[in-house]
Amino acid sequence: MYKFLKKDLKDYKVCNGTCYSMANGIGGYSSGSIINSFNRKHYGYLIASLKAPVERMMILGKIDEKIGNISLECQEYDTGIIDNHKYLDEFTYDAYPTFKYIVGNKKITKRIAPVYGKNEVVVSYEIESDEDTILSLNPLFNYRDHSDVIQKEALDFKEEKKNNLYILTPKANEDVSIQFYYSDGVIKENKKKITDALYYQYDFETGDDRKDYYYTPITLEVKVLKNKVNKITIICALNEIECFDSDKLIQEYKDRIDSLKEKSGIKDSLAKDLVWSADSFISERKSTGLKTILAGLPWFTDWGRDTMIAFTGLTLVTKRFDDAKEILKSFALYEKNGLIPNMFPDDGGEPWYNTVDASLWYFYACYKYIEYTKDKKFILEEIYPTLQNIIYAYSHKTDNNIHMDSDNLVSCGDKDTQITWMDVKTNGIAVTPRFGKPVEINALWYNALRIMDILSKDANDPTDYMSMAMAVKKSFNEKFYNKETGCLYDTVEPYDPKIRPNQCFALSLPFKVVDENYVKSIFDVITKDLYNVYGLRSLSPRDPEFKPKYEGSLWDRDMAYHMGTTWGFLIGTYFDAYLYVNKKNPNVKNEINVMAHKFEKHLNEGCLNGVAEIFDGDIANRTRGCYNQAWSIGELLRSYYENVLK
Repeated sequence: MYKFLKKDLKDYKVCNGTCYSMANGIGGYSSGSIINSFNRKHYGYLIASLKAPVERMMILGKIDEKIGNISLECQEYDTGIIDNHKYLDEFTYDAYPTFKYIVGNKKITKRIAPVYGKNEVVVSYEIESDEDTILSLNPLFNYRDHSDVIQKEALDFKEEKKNNLYILTPKANEDVSIQFYYSDGVIKENKKKITDALYYQYDFETGDDRKDYYYTPITLEVKVLKNKVNKITIICALNEIECFDSDKLIQEYKDRIDSLKEKSGIKDSLAKDLVWSADSFISERKSTGLKTILAGLPWFTDWGRDTMIAFTGLTLVTKRFDDAKEILKSFALYEKNGLIPNMFPDDGGEPWYNTVDASLWYFYACYKYIEYTKDKKFILEEIYPTLQNIIYAYSHKTDNNIHMDSDNLVSCGDKDTQITWMDVKTNGIAVTPRFGKPVEINALWYNALRIMDILSKDANDPTDYMSMAMAVKKSFNEKFYNKETGCLYDTVEPYDPKIRPNQCFALSLPFKVVDENYVKSIFDVITKDLYNVYGLRSLSPRDPEFKPKYEGSLWDRDMAYHMGTTWGFLIGTYFDAYLYVNKKNPNVKNEINVMAHKFEKHLNEGCLNGVAEIFDGDIANRTRGCYNQAWSIGELLRSYYENVLK
């Protein structure tokens, strides 16, 4: 549980930037600040996915309250800040958020929870008062892409009232019907139906100074009787509402989270919180009818690379083995020319295959699936042909100039392509051109061949994968070690001596490709130059191109994204390497444990119970990018479990 008392809720800016986030399992989510304000365009009680897990639309932003003549609204507008969070006495987040307000002798408790598997959110109120009064509820509606803003003239809806339902139909999409249910009260039409221009603090700081608007056609006025607990239920949905019991719906959401923690069998409190967070990313994909993994909240959809890296922590450590099978099958369905998709666009279009590493991480995910489930039969019967296709394609030649060279190392791309995870290309400029033979790609290639060597024996596959693997290892050690820096080149042919974290995978993957004589020197450089509390820097601070902060315009941020910025998911490879290098140290697990628990501070900041995508490169003390990232959570959970708890 995350708990903020009145003394913790004094600083508007800090509270405005601290949020909760809950997923509905079909790509939609509920998110907002701990003072019920908009800090960014992605905050909303109901962000619905029209085609799971994509086409995500802002539907209900929030509800502002007034008790008697006292407003509880908190929001920054273009004209200034309305700040009434002084009435917020306590905020807690335990599967769902609870706001507790005290206004004189009046107490208002509000709870919010999505309905799992539906585009639906429930808001519950309990009010106690020493006098009869009126609770006024002002819902803020919208119909826009969750990553965009909208202008006043586009907020155009048909309105209808049926019993205790207020129905809005956006003229931009008349197939959508926004159902707004209220258990009590009287609807009053507002004269002013559109908000003033909203100012989003986070978006402004990251270069987006556009203003946004919401549609506020009604106020719901509810009579509050003195000396009793008055209960009110609000439900907003894009589907027909089946259950109107807010207590039941909210408890069901919490019970499901609790059951996932229990199912994992994990007792450790940090790991259990990460199991809870892991659920945010596992979603249905309508196009396959199977599960997938969203790369990050609030804006990423399912990315192949991110999915395969996050896979072990999110589905195997948590014992969600059926979900794991579906995810592997889902990506196998989209294999094309030996490649699995890099990403599925949010507009539901055709997947992109601009990646060299996603297919190689797929082998790692399959290997881990067998390690945790002992279900080799599933991989051999349903996945093995896909693995064969990938090996064949990489051994010969496939898209993006991916091919095995005469030295058995994999070469890929050119100076204009970005097909590793360091993939920013802006205004035609490849910011981190990693063409040729990248270090982690060849560590993964070696592991893929070793995994195929194991599986082929049961698949009656006569291919000599071990000989191929040994040839890769020989070439790798002949070409990648840089005596001048004491670590590995980031790429060879062309040779790039920049000190980057990609070399850490050569020390951390199950099958070690690097010669043991080089291991300690490599690891010492990684620790000295790259380790940064919540992950590894993407470039050494000693490099003249190092960018210490990820901030400013989109151009500035793109230029810093892989040029020093700290990445949370890399904590997994670092913990693995730490254990490997220090395996003779009897205290090594405790040392990793101490490092893992440093994340507890971060889990109480930014997105509660989340680990951000990235952090600044100088001091990793501020959430950047996505406020909760699948591979950040997955790799922290996996590496903490495997290296400390297991």
